[in-house]
Amino acid sequence: MTLRAGESVWIPCEVAPGPFPDERKVRVESPAGCWVGFVDSKLLRDDVSEGRTALLATVVSTGERISARLPGQTPHSGYLTCSASWFQTLG
Repeated sequence: MTLRAGESVWIPCEVAPGPFPDERKVRVESPAGCWVGFVDSKLLRDDVSEGRTALLATVVSTGERISARLPGQTPHSGYLTCSASWFQTLG
C-alpha cells in the first residue's frame, strides 16, 4: 500500500462517549504515543458510542515516515507521525 499526501486512512482507535450526543472521545495508540481528542461521530468508521473502531485521518506527508492529520479537538499539536510500515499494517 503506497500512501500519498491528501489520501484518507483509517486509524484504529478506542471510543468513549463525548460531552455531546454527536461527539466521541477517541484514543489512538501508536508507536508515536497516545493521542486523545474529541471528534464528530461521522468521522468514525462505525458510529459506536463505546468500543473499538477507526478514525478517518488525512495523510499530509509521506516517505520513510508518514504523517497524518487527525481531526477533532485535542490539546496535542502537530500530526501523528509513524513509520510507513506501521501505516501499511492498517490496510
